[in-house]
This record gives sequence, C-alpha cells and structure tokens, in this order.
Amino acid sequence: MLNIDPILPEKDARPISTAMGWKDPRALAAQYMAEVEKVSHGRVRYRIVEWQWLDEFPVKVDGFTYAPASWLKCWEQRDTCHQPDGSDYPRLLSRHGIVPRVNKGEIDELWVFGAPFLGFWESAMAGPGAFEINGGVYDSVPSSRRFAIMGFSYERGVAEMLHNLCHRTEATMTHLHGGWRADELVNSWARFAANAYQSNGVAAVGSCHYPPNGVKDYDYANERAVQSSADDYLDYPSLDGRTQPVNRETWGGPDYHLNYLRWWFTRLPHVPGTAADGTRNDWWGYVFRLNP
Repeated sequence: MLNIDPILPEKDARPISTAMGWKDPRALAAQYMAEVEKVSHGRVRYRIVEWQWLDEFPVKVDGFTYAPASWLKCWEQRDTCHQPDGSDYPRLLSRHGIVPRVNKGEIDELWVFGAPFLGFWESAMAGPGAFEINGGVYDSVPSSRRFAIMGFSYERGVAEMLHNLCHRTEATMTHLHGGWRADELVNSWARFAANAYQSNGVAAVGSCHYPPNGVKDYDYANERAVQSSADDYLDYPSLDGRTQPVNRETWGGPDYHLNYLRWWFTRLPHVPGTAADGTRNDWWGYVFRLNP
C-alpha cells in the first residue's frame, strides 16, 4: 500500500487527507478487505504486507509535479489543474521498489491511495501480458509476472473502492470473451451483466453502472421494477431461467450504491468446475489469478 498523502504547509502542515477532512486510508482499507472477503464468499482474502506513508506528489507522465500550493489552487480552481493528469506509473513502481517484490512473490497486487488530481487509474495492470482492466496497461514493466494496481481515493468511500473492483471485473471478463456489448447476449458474461434498458428488455444481474432496472448511469436508486434472473446466478452454472421482480428495494438503501455492489458481487459465479461454454465457474479466479 502506497498512501500518497503530501503535507500541506498552507493547512497547518497536515497531510491532504486530514487537512481536507477526508477519510482515514487505514479504515477504508480495512472495510474494503472485509467487504471483498464477504461478497466473494471467502474466495478473496487480502493481507496488506506493508504500508508506505508518502509525503510526496507523484510525477505526471510529462514530468510535471504539483507543489502543495499548486495542488490547492487546482482543488479550488479546476481550470488551473495540470494536463495531462495521469501519473507516470513505471516511474512510481521503480521509485518504490515494487517490481523486485513482485518478482520475489512478496506482493501480488499494489494499492495506491491518493487525492483527486494526483492522476491514478481506478485499476491498472503491469507486467508481461498485461491487459486493460479499466486503466493503463504497462506491459513493458520488467516484472516476472503481471499484477494489478488499484487506485483508491481517501476523498471517497468504500462504495467507490468496490466500484473500482467492479470495473476491473467487467474489463477482465470482457478480455476473456474478446469483447462485450450489452445488447448482444452471446456469452455467459454478457448474459450475467444484462440490464433491461440496454439488453433489449432482458435483465439479469446488471453491470457496474446499470442495475437490472436502471435507465441511466449510476441508477441504483431507481424504483422501477423489472423481471430479472439475478437470483438464478446464486446457483450458477445450474441456471433454470427463473425470474423475479427487482428494484432498488431488492438491494436496499439508504446507500443504494454500496448495497447494489454488494448484491452484484455476491452473485458473481464462484464455484469449482467448468461450464458448458468452457469457462470456469469461478469468475473470481479470472479477476485475481492473473498468472497461469
């Protein structure tokens, strides 16, 4: 875990997360790990082997680096923010000695906590054979195996952390199947992610942005009810086509975003064996076992 939390002299020499009244990265990490273990049915259990608390601004892809005053100005006046925004990931990995630790098997995944405008992807991948998981692809990084890099923000909450993982899951399954269109239910992933609005009236578990009954991005609190086969996926791969009405009360509030993602991940297939289409019944394995 790299917690990039620069000191702001202009804010009583406090780190950004504290000075801005944002969240404690340790608390967020603990809650996220507990959530992932629960929704994966115990399939995924994280252990943070080291925290690095860093009083530094990351270097951008063009060599630019914020100073405390210029970052504060960006936060207060968005038209002053630097472009391009993205951080130099290979440089970050090299500076903090990540690749040797990956090669030794000491770490399987890197997490980076940061503030807005520090330029981190929600999820990226590095190493030989890296592929797109909703962020940068750094396949020239000289590691012996590929690994995920999760970008989290202490400005936000655990719902957004699970949201990052949800997009990583979507991208991984899209990579596995060679593409994904919500209106073409041609493989097991597309059928799982179907939502009535985009999938010609067919609803299953939905996607990160579109719940089964949603009609726009992030429509987790929609009261509209649609017939969905979502609960059928609790018995995957033994699908019998049963449906039932779902709407926001199916996953519940008041935090419809967080509760929808919990509901969504719980239905992600997670049992041993191989389905009729040749894919594994444990889709968590595709998301987390990145190396054969």
